[in-house]
Amino acid sequence: MTMPWEAVAAALAAAVLHAAWNAGLKAGNDRLLDATLLFAVAGGIGLVVAMVAPPMNAEAALWIGVTAALHLPYTYFLARAYEQGEFGHVYTIARGSPPLLIAALAAVTVGEIPTLIAVAGIALISVGILTVGMSQGAHRNGTLLAACVAVSIALYSISDGIGVRASGSALAYNGWVFFAVGLSTLAMALILRGNRIASYARTHWPRAVVGGTLSFIAYGLVLWAMTFAPIAGVSAFRETSVVFAALIGALFFGEAAGPRRLVGAAIVAIGAVVLKFG
Repeated sequence: MTMPWEAVAAALAAAVLHAAWNAGLKAGNDRLLDATLLFAVAGGIGLVVAMVAPPMNAEAALWIGVTAALHLPYTYFLARAYEQGEFGHVYTIARGSPPLLIAALAAVTVGEIPTLIAVAGIALISVGILTVGMSQGAHRNGTLLAACVAVSIALYSISDGIGVRASGSALAYNGWVFFAVGLSTLAMALILRGNRIASYARTHWPRAVVGGTLSFIAYGLVLWAMTFAPIAGVSAFRETSVVFAALIGALFFGEAAGPRRLVGAAIVAIGAVVLKFG
């Protein structure tokens, strides 16, 4: 399977939206509660969409459950990582590591064997991404937590790639995925934060509405692209969001932006071109 232009455009649009909602999460006071509220909003949108979308095939329900379960470590470790590390660094490790992992998992699980040129493109994107984010003096625990996030992302990306193809309706699948994720993360937050959720929501609901909407749209674009393009390729293009995250980190969080990040961004761009034509 090659990378059609429509899949490239969808993944790149998702990259911009994803970097934006993660910046909002980093800016919050309690990242776990912010993530919970964000996924609750996205889950509400998802339920409405699932009700009006063409129905999906029943066999996709298993993969929705797997994805919802994998979002528990993803959400927890992401919130902890943002508490301890810079936005640009954490985001880059978390999003930059999965492409090669996903390529290996896709080869094993769904038989998507990439060409040597595609592997080179994915590798270049990963190297460029890590060049952007692996800054000197980075917080060690933040890095380790971001690595845990990366593993979660790789696993749920494969789960959703299989699930959305089995569903027969990418729109319905996206809706039910977000509804299930909203429920699972809310249950986790109730255990960890108890009755603080309601009071926090009264103050911070506007950010949750914006972030939840962006998250729903961004992942919907990714799932749609995965229905007709390679999972690893879509994921690699989606993770170019680290370039936008580096820019956001510099402009809004006062994080350093130097030649290293410019070089990394250039490597990502070269890798994206190689992957598209591989």
